[in-house]
Amino acid sequence: MPQARDPGIFDLHADLPADVIKYRDQGERSVLERRHLAKLRKGGVTGLVAPIWVEGRFKPKKAVARGRVIADAFLADFSESTSFILVKNVRELKAAERRGKIGVVLGCEGGELIGNDIGALRDYHDLGLRSFGLVWNQRNALADGMYHPNDDQGLTKLGREVVEELDDLRILIDLAHIAPKSFWGVIETAKRPVMVSHGATAAHKSLRNSTDDQLRAVAESGGVFGIFAVNAGDTHDLRAYVDHVMHAVRVAGVEHVGLGPDFCDYLRDELKAQGDQLKDMVGLEDTTKLGAVVPELSKRGLSEEEIRLITRENFLRVFKDVVG
Repeated sequence: MPQARDPGIFDLHADLPADVIKYRDQGERSVLERRHLAKLRKGGVTGLVAPIWVEGRFKPKKAVARGRVIADAFLADFSESTSFILVKNVRELKAAERRGKIGVVLGCEGGELIGNDIGALRDYHDLGLRSFGLVWNQRNALADGMYHPNDDQGLTKLGREVVEELDDLRILIDLAHIAPKSFWGVIETAKRPVMVSHGATAAHKSLRNSTDDQLRAVAESGGVFGIFAVNAGDTHDLRAYVDHVMHAVRVAGVEHVGLGPDFCDYLRDELKAQGDQLKDMVGLEDTTKLGAVVPELSKRGLSEEEIRLITRENFLRVFKDVVG
């Protein structure tokens, strides 16, 4: 397992802001330090993308206001932490890791965060946002989420304008959760590499499957596809997770695969209230188990260099190409 000061695992999708706001709303402080530091250390995680996700009860009318409350709370928690650092580029990320800190990239999961206002996107960039997912599960003003595969209306006019602005601002575009027609609309519009921070492949049946053509499109953009660890198919264990990783390696190439497990152990109640019945993978239930992926990848015949690409270097390359 990697030590704190060694380059370890980079997690492409960790919903920490949702947990931070939950406990800060209850009066707790230093949530990152008190509730997440030890678990991340145990799992070998030295960096991660933390997206702002607005709970369903605030959508759509109160989503913009709630998003800013979550962002302010999350940033306030950093001021109370000695172990987490908000990073805005690769240089800052590597510097944080050298100091034994966990480097956190601020992201977004769902364009409801900005409503219809591209100016709000620029404001979030000033706050440090460097990754932007257009949708969660539902339709919004930008595109359609994965609950709309059969009535997907595609990327909207505003959505195209937002994609162009994301390119201009050098914010990494995240295509997790997006419906197929909307996916291809982004691919046609974006001029920089894109990522899927947390998704699945055709290796097993899953609600969040991406087709092989979608995997190839992410790779052809120069991007990275992160594999997630919930509802990954008919079998729910570490081996099934690595099946998805290996399928992505075969289709997209080892240089375009990452780890975005989307651990939801601290979001159970909120997700259940919204109708999501998520099932943990045996042997990969939370971030403390993430290091178990490494020996399993080795068993599948990957070299240490290839494993390192998957666990961190692919994301760092894409992050540098897009953000700097």
